[in-house]
Amino acid sequence: MRTFLGNLKGVFRQRDLSHNIRFLNQRFNIRIKDQRLYDLALVHRSSAENKDNERLELLGDAVLDLIVADFLYKDFPTLNEGELTKLKAKIISRDQLNSIGHQYGLVDELELVKQKDLDPSLIIGNVLEAIFGAMYLDQGYTLTHRAAIAMFKETCDVPLMLENLHDAKSLLLEWSQKKKKALNFRVRPKPDGRFKASIYIGDMLIAQGEGRSKKKAEKEAAKRALAVIEILE
Repeated sequence: MRTFLGNLKGVFRQRDLSHNIRFLNQRFNIRIKDQRLYDLALVHRSSAENKDNERLELLGDAVLDLIVADFLYKDFPTLNEGELTKLKAKIISRDQLNSIGHQYGLVDELELVKQKDLDPSLIIGNVLEAIFGAMYLDQGYTLTHRAAIAMFKETCDVPLMLENLHDAKSLLLEWSQKKKKALNFRVRPKPDGRFKASIYIGDMLIAQGEGRSKKKAEKEAAKRALAVIEILE
C-alpha cells in the first residue's frame, strides 16, 4: 500500500486533472472540484504579478492549527492546556512543516523567482499550509482533517514529542528562550569512558553532569541547571 506521503507527491507532480481526480477519489474518496486552487497554492509571491499563495497560506495555517488542536484534545485527554499548547506548537512548527514539505518534494514544484536572498527550503512549509488551505476550500473540513492527520501520523513522532515536553534539556532551552539567555552546552569525554557536560549562561558555569553517553550527560546537567535556576528565581 502506498503511503500518504508518496500519494500526495503524485498529486502535485502530475498536473493532469484526470490523474488528480482518480488519485484523490481512490485515496480519500474525494473529487477535486477546483484544480486552480491547488495550482495557486504553489505560486510564491516572488513569481506572481497578480495572485500568489499567501491568502491560502493564511487559511491553511488556521485550518492546520484547528485540526491538530482537535486531534490532540481527543487523543490525549490527560494532557493539560499548557502541554497541549506546547505539543501543538511542535507539530505545526515552521521547522516541522519545512521538513514535511521537503519529504513531499514540494521544493521542485514551487513557482518562484530565483533570488539570492530567497531560500526555497525555508519557505516550503508555507506552501504546505497553502495546499491545505486549498484542500479546505475544495473539500471542506472533514476530508481535509482526514488528510492532515494521515500526514502528521506518517511524518511526526508524536509520542517522542510528548516525551520531550518533560525532558530537562527541552525545559531548560524553553526557559532560556523565554528569558532571552544564551545557553552553551559543552561536553567532553572522561578517561573512564563516561562524558561530562557543562552548561553555561554566557560565560558563567551553572551546572555539570555526567553520563555514559553525551545525551545522558547533558540531561543530568540540565536537571541540575533547572534546580539552580529555581533557587535563584
